Amino acid sequence: MGDKLKVTVLYDVWGEEETPPADAAETGRKRKVKEDREEIFDALTKLGHEPSYHVLDGRPQSLYGLSKCGADLIFNLTESYAGDDTKEMNVAAYMDLLGIPYTGAGPHAHFLAQDKGTAKKMFAFHGIRTPFFATAYRGNIDHAHDVKFPLIVKPQSEDGSIGIDAEAVVSGVKELMERVEYVQNARKCCRWLNSISQSCLRARPRLPAEM
Repeated sequence: MGDKLKVTVLYDVWGEEETPPADAAETGRKRKVKEDREEIFDALTKLGHEPSYHVLDGRPQSLYGLSKCGADLIFNLTESYAGDDTKEMNVAAYMDLLGIPYTGAGPHAHFLAQDKGTAKKMFAFHGIRTPFFATAYRGNIDHAHDVKFPLIVKPQSEDGSIGIDAEAVVSGVKELMERVEYVQNARKCCRWLNSISQSCLRARPRLPAEM
């Protein structure tokens, strides 16, 4: 490949979202706030590359189209497939099968980031401190530190802050059991996180897997 690359900016839409809006230069309209993908598109253009958009909308045709995009590199902005964020790793695996280089993490890293309990155990093995935690599924305890209240109850296998709201913080056994039941009924899995100390909480945003 030369210095000038054909770069496909890949992102996902689902539900009521529309397929990519036309570039502002093409429509003649000025947009007050640009989407991340538009900022990236503009930056790639300024660097002398040939960017294009491709959207994964949950249809097989969009996967087939990706295989025919002819890109030297895919700038991967996808966070789900057909609205299912657990399939984020499948998108990366698909690009591996196509043999097209792409930005961001591979399928193994996405898998580990989706499994917060496993990720935290790996951090502990490498001496990286995270809050004490316990995991449970349908009343069975998978792993448990000596956690203390208050706790944050959240799904074990969801992206970012999905499943967390004001009711996620619990201060007693009754609240804990009610929240565990709610999360497991809604998400089919559960994680308890202990807010052990301010110093640990301040370090949390620096961790790679949303701990």
